[in-house]
Amino acid sequence: MNKISKDRVLAALVRTFFKYFLTGMMEGKDLNDTKAVKQRLLEYYEHISKIYNQEAFYAIARMNYEAEEIENALRKNPTNDMMQLVRIACRTEPFYNAMVEEYKRHFMFLLEGRLATTEEANRYTPCAEAGLMDEELALDIINRMAQNAYAKARKL
Repeated sequence: MNKISKDRVLAALVRTFFKYFLTGMMEGKDLNDTKAVKQRLLEYYEHISKIYNQEAFYAIARMNYEAEEIENALRKNPTNDMMQLVRIACRTEPFYNAMVEEYKRHFMFLLEGRLATTEEANRYTPCAEAGLMDEELALDIINRMAQNAYAKARKL
């Protein structure tokens, strides 16, 4: 069983959300048309963080908890606030902060009318204490994020 660092998976997860959400938003339009990307962003602006938090909660919770553990954590901290749920899913404040930084970075690229380049994406926010996770689970989580982000954007 191969292992991968969770901070790297987190960075890929956030990048994947923005890539596939934008792809869904821009269906039938040129992804390289900066002006069109900015226009679509304005149209869907209010939905992005809401959908991200919904999808990120489940994805990040799978990264950091076993099913019974997340259930216990949620019982101890009952809330309907999606930001709080994502914070719980992150498990630690440094991991949460790394997630927030990655979200901000990729959102800024969208505000510029583009996605991150490979080089920019590879300069992700490190979180030394994040630890490792199973690589196969990481791939499953990232693929699910891609599918869900695209599908949610298409439904808007």
